[in-house]
Amino acid sequence: MASTRISSEGQVLIPKAIRDALGIQPGTVLNAEAKDGAVVLRPVAKETRLPTKEEIDAIAGRFDRGPPYPTKEEEEAAIAEMFRRKWKK
Repeated sequence: MASTRISSEGQVLIPKAIRDALGIQPGTVLNAEAKDGAVVLRPVAKETRLPTKEEIDAIAGRFDRGPPYPTKEEEEAAIAEMFRRKWKK
């Protein structure tokens, strides 16, 4: 039997051997219940597992393809050209 300790924030470290045996990974959602004086944690089906930060960052990176934004110098040149055209008339 493995032992663990609860932190002052109520967090519990699940020993690695148990995590490995149950396939619990970072981001795995656990259902918690009190049963017969014990705390029972059960992994929720993998389909409902919350994505990890790394998975979210990997997905978000795929969509971060905004238009190439002009540099400050390009913006200033475009504004100057606009005024030259306007006042040239």
